[in-house]
Amino acid sequence: MSMSRRKASESSPEYPLLGFLYFQPLHGYDLHKRLESTLGEVWTLPQNQVYNILKRLECQGYITPISGESESHTPNKQVFTLTPAGKHHFETWLMTPTPGSSKALRMEFICRLFFATQISEDLYSRLIQEQYHEIHRSVEYLKKKMEACPAEQVFNRMGLDLRIRQLIATLEWLETFHQICEEQLT
Repeated sequence: MSMSRRKASESSPEYPLLGFLYFQPLHGYDLHKRLESTLGEVWTLPQNQVYNILKRLECQGYITPISGESESHTPNKQVFTLTPAGKHHFETWLMTPTPGSSKALRMEFICRLFFATQISEDLYSRLIQEQYHEIHRSVEYLKKKMEACPAEQVFNRMGLDLRIRQLIATLEWLETFHQICEEQLT
């Protein structure tokens, strides 16, 4: 998707929560524990915020409470499951490349890859390739902005140069990460 057509990054912790629910119904406490243990260095989220997000997702029709026990076997607690709308919302996010921003790549893209590896190797490989192209497009876009930026706008040029260098480093990281994951996943 072109940078000009894409709205701002959707770096929201709702997506990892929806992702965990994509595979099985869970209670808020279990969602928080799963988030901490698998993506805790990517997303830092207090437990009370998990419950607030779950309320919002329920109001939006993306999740619904069901009866049953949670993974921790806590009785009388709400266990949530994805609705068809929630599944569609998560899958749409999963298939959308992350824009070329270091923060968005660290949070969104790593999270997407985490869930993609659990769905299919083909999906995982496709996301890596699409992301590589998206970052490359972002670098080219920023280089054009740099060329058009007047020399006397030193701080604008410094900002653009830093963003370009970060994205080039991200492309190198992505190639290395892809090789490591390929070795571990096969």
